[in-house]
Amino acid sequence: MKDYIKKEVIRVLNEIYELSNPNDIVEIQKTSNKHVKSDYFSNVAMKVAKTLGENPLQIAEKMESHLKEDKNYRVWVAKPGYLNFTLDNSHKNNIVLDIINSKNLLEGIRTEKMNKIIVEFVSANPTGPLHVGHGRGAIYGNIISKFLEIQGHQVHKEYYVNDYGNQINKLVISVFSRIDDTIAKSNSDLYEGDYVNDISLKITEFINKNGWNIKIKDLLENNEHSKKLEACRKIIVNSIQQDIKNSLSNLGIIFDNWFSESELFDKNSVDETIKKLRESGKTIKKDGALMFDDDEPRVLIKSNGEYTYFASDLAYHDIKMREFDKVINIWGADHHGYVNRIYKGLESLGHDINKLDIHLIQFANLYRGKEKISMSTRKGDFVELDTLLKEIGVDAINYFYLMRSKDQHLDFDLEVAVASNKNNPVYYIQYAHARIEKILMNIQSYEKFDFDYKNLAKDQEIDLVDKLSSFSDICKTSIVNLKPQIMTNYLYDLSQLFHGYYANEKIIKDQINYSQVYLIAAVQKVLKCGLGVLNIEAPKEM
Repeated sequence: MKDYIKKEVIRVLNEIYELSNPNDIVEIQKTSNKHVKSDYFSNVAMKVAKTLGENPLQIAEKMESHLKEDKNYRVWVAKPGYLNFTLDNSHKNNIVLDIINSKNLLEGIRTEKMNKIIVEFVSANPTGPLHVGHGRGAIYGNIISKFLEIQGHQVHKEYYVNDYGNQINKLVISVFSRIDDTIAKSNSDLYEGDYVNDISLKITEFINKNGWNIKIKDLLENNEHSKKLEACRKIIVNSIQQDIKNSLSNLGIIFDNWFSESELFDKNSVDETIKKLRESGKTIKKDGALMFDDDEPRVLIKSNGEYTYFASDLAYHDIKMREFDKVINIWGADHHGYVNRIYKGLESLGHDINKLDIHLIQFANLYRGKEKISMSTRKGDFVELDTLLKEIGVDAINYFYLMRSKDQHLDFDLEVAVASNKNNPVYYIQYAHARIEKILMNIQSYEKFDFDYKNLAKDQEIDLVDKLSSFSDICKTSIVNLKPQIMTNYLYDLSQLFHGYYANEKIIKDQINYSQVYLIAAVQKVLKCGLGVLNIEAPKEM
């Protein structure tokens, strides 16, 4: 109906005024204020008033006179120039049948232009297991990848493995220090945690298996053993990387590719990127270091010859920008100061930076009741993502990490996430689905009976119909704009309306109102679709 109204408004605009591209001007929005007795409204009269040189109220009244004959709705004008549309009850309530009969509730989401899109997310350094702090970016990245696929785009999910540089060197030293504790005395700020012990046992077994009669210190410091050290380094990194893969797989997150930073150096991609920057005149020498020339110059190669993360990141992005129509990065909010640097670097490399979209994810704080839980990988003081999964399950993980905008801090309370009551939103929604299933199982073949919109006249029924009628718009707003929190909030609100209705209305009775059965069946179908979109199960019993 919303699309129908929009077409009618565009038709009237074309009849009365000569406007270029009225399609881009007209917006039909759902009325959210319950005190306003309309279902949809448009502010188009106020948008075009300046262009036309007329009072917006007069424009709206002219348009109203041309729209009045339609029997599907009543149109009326409100100051300072709103066009309001109140639907006929038959059209409002028939959304129930539309939902029941629909083969695909997400059909209206499909894009006309398919793009090849890469989404890079998680990309935590392979220096330890994934902890709950990594979980938010993992779940968000996975779900927006799904949203893009629902729209019809070709999506490539990639994990960028930072397996080159100081952090990996620090990890290697940390592992060897567990084999030879004298190493720890000459190195500070090493990685801690049981996982370091576990890897050190693998390295000890590997060294013994190969019959290397070498002191650990010599292995680290003597260049003669560089190949052996590199073999150990690969085992250490691969061991953690495999643990990360397993953790993500347990959450249903599978990447199409794991791209190693070291590959950029093996294939001279970093040097080639720096060469391009030199040729574009965007590098300067300062204190023996090669820097990217900007308002705040950034180091590419240090004075000691070491490459910075900025250099390899530019090389990595240079590849992505050439191979894909759109590049999406999911980064933690602590990367805020890094964003502009990447944009400027890619622009200097000749790329259209409008192709790059960086999503910054705010931090998630984990609580058990009022107690905040630490998440320091370096100190080994953290809750692994696998531990969280075992405690609350994948459905709760998906919901809780998605229930707030990525721009908001998220407080994740474990006690709420495991509760079997209305305080736990994911339980509350799933319980609504299961409750409806139980009712429908006790009413066989309700489809044999007719649906009559006139039999849904109670306030709670009208509220449910109104909520159902907004599902299509919610899908577009949430899925197209990559805002999963809009879907989570909608599903909770719909469940709340259903539970209230269930408490006050007996569905199974001597004289069954089959229109009510159709209504709750439509609610269940929408709940199942919405939960599926969020990778959450819709259980039939609880």
